[in-house]
Amino acid sequence: METTMFQIFFFCLIPAGVFILITAIKLARKSFNGDIILEIPFQRKISNFEISKSGVYSIWHKGPIFRKAPLNKFRPLIMNEVMKEEITLIPSIFRPNSNNGITGSMELFRFSVPVGKYQLELREGSSVTKAEHVISGLFPLKMVDIENYYIQVRESQPFYYVVIGILLISLSGLLIIGGLVFGILADQLITK
Repeated sequence: METTMFQIFFFCLIPAGVFILITAIKLARKSFNGDIILEIPFQRKISNFEISKSGVYSIWHKGPIFRKAPLNKFRPLIMNEVMKEEITLIPSIFRPNSNNGITGSMELFRFSVPVGKYQLELREGSSVTKAEHVISGLFPLKMVDIENYYIQVRESQPFYYVVIGILLISLSGLLIIGGLVFGILADQLITK
């Protein structure tokens, strides 16, 4: 009877792990697939956009995969149109990215803003560190066709959501595998 109770307990960890896994994937996915607020071609250096909900947003670049992007040729700047003040852009730490096999997107910067009207301007400068620039020079890729290269402003979420999502995915894996293994081996573990 005692062994059966332990087996039931361990097997109940499996659906709990599946629930946590689904929740964690939804949480982490929002960092990669936020709503696009603005998408402009790279040739267009200035564009206005409006934020209807205060929160965390990010700047992404999008273009064909396996092409070198001109990240060392521009630095984005976001200005509040009403207050005429520059918004602080925080470089993305892990550079989240996604692709569909043809085009890829990568996060460059994050910023927090209240509701309002803003202007995105692409100025001379660099959007990558010196180390990233050196590493990208090691790969002999063709330069991206500027006509197929875009800059996006996307809705995002705080960085710690991604970290929490990754930790929850790991926990769910432990619950699913541990529940299955210990559920099967419960009678052998209890009798010893």
